[in-house]
Amino acid sequence: MKLATRTHLLIAALCVLISGCYGGRRATPDINDAWRGRARADIEAHWGTPASHDERQDGTVLVWSYATRHIELPVIEGELHIEPGHVEARGLFVPGRVWHSSIDVAALVDPAGTILQVEGRSLRWGPPNDANMRWGVLFGAHAGMGRLDDTGSPLPSGGLYIGGMLTPTVGLVGNFGLVSGTGDDGAAMGFVWGLAPQYWLDTRLWVRVGPAAILAFDPGFDSLGFEAGITAGASYALVKSGSFVLDLRFDLHAGPATTLGSAGIGVNLN
Repeated sequence: MKLATRTHLLIAALCVLISGCYGGRRATPDINDAWRGRARADIEAHWGTPASHDERQDGTVLVWSYATRHIELPVIEGELHIEPGHVEARGLFVPGRVWHSSIDVAALVDPAGTILQVEGRSLRWGPPNDANMRWGVLFGAHAGMGRLDDTGSPLPSGGLYIGGMLTPTVGLVGNFGLVSGTGDDGAAMGFVWGLAPQYWLDTRLWVRVGPAAILAFDPGFDSLGFEAGITAGASYALVKSGSFVLDLRFDLHAGPATTLGSAGIGVNLN
C-alpha cells in the first residue's frame, strides 16, 4: 500500500515536470491566434475597455496594459579571517530594490470591427471563452458514489488527478481513485493508480484512458488482490469560469479480476 502510494506521488511529480512544458510562454501565440477573425466587441467584453486606442487608415489599434512588480532581494556577504596577532573582517551589503514595469498587448481591428492580429503577452486575459485550449498544470478532484463488481450497493467514493498540458487540448495526468461498495457479504474497497493522456473534445468535455494498478479488497475484507489494468474517465463541465470548472465526473477502472467505478461532482483547475 505504501509502495503504491509512493509510486502515484512519483507519477504525479513526473506529470507536472514533463507535461507542464506547454505553459504560458508557448500558449501565448496560440491565445493571440485564437482572437483572429473575432469581433472587436467580443475581445472588449472579455478583456475590458482598452487603456488606449490609435485610429489608422487600415483600422484601429487597441492597447491593453497592466503593471508588474519586480523585487530584488538585498545581498549580504561577510568574511572573517583570524591569525595570531591579526584579525581581518570584510563585509558587503547591496540593498534590495522594487521596481515596476508595464506590459502592453495590442490588437489590430479593421474598419469593419474584425480582429486582424493580436500581439503581446495576452496570457493575463486569455483566449475567447469558447476556445478549446488550456495550459500549464492540471488538477482535479471529485467525490460521489461508487461500487465494485462484487457489491450491489454503492458507497461514497472519489478520486483526483494532477498533471500538465502537452498541447492546447491534450494533457498527461497521474490519477488516483478510491471506490467502495457493499453487498450481502459485507463492504469492499478498491484503490487505483493510473497514468493517462487526457483529451478535451471541446471546451467542456474531456476523456482519458490509460494503464493502471488496481488494489482491491473482497467484500468483508477477507482477501486482497493487486493487478494491472486500465483506467478511463470522462468529465462534462457544468460550470466553467476561466480555469475553474465544476463538473460531472465518471471513472471506470478494470483489471482481469476486478471492475470498479464511480460517478460524482468534481472541481478542477484546467
